[in-house]
Amino acid sequence: MTSTQMFEVLDETEDDLVAIRVGRGTRQGYEDLYSLLVEKSEQYGTIKVYEEVPNWTFSTFLSHLHGIVPDLRYGSDFTIARYAAVGDTRWSKLLYDWWRAVWPIWPVAPETMQYFDLEERPDVLQWIPQSED
Repeated sequence: MTSTQMFEVLDETEDDLVAIRVGRGTRQGYEDLYSLLVEKSEQYGTIKVYEEVPNWTFSTFLSHLHGIVPDLRYGSDFTIARYAAVGDTRWSKLLYDWWRAVWPIWPVAPETMQYFDLEERPDVLQWIPQSED
């Protein structure tokens, strides 16, 4: 991921699974990410998202306020069935907790979402593709 990119698509991305590593939030980064999510939703209906958020600082956390407008604008254009956030700082956990709090009314609302510590990555990659029964 370069300093101008907000996210990097990981090798685990295939079919209805979008796996990304996310750095600082930017307006263009959210536009690019949501274009990818819309494209995958058009192909597969509902999608699953694995989001790795390592080494976040308070500044990184604040940079993701850029996502509010794109959430409202594009949130209804894609459907996330399962979402896993994987991080290693309180700032990544805090952003997840805030999203979880507004989840019932927010347009970007996964059916199932969970936060994991970075060392749980192998287990998460097993959890995320599972179907809801």
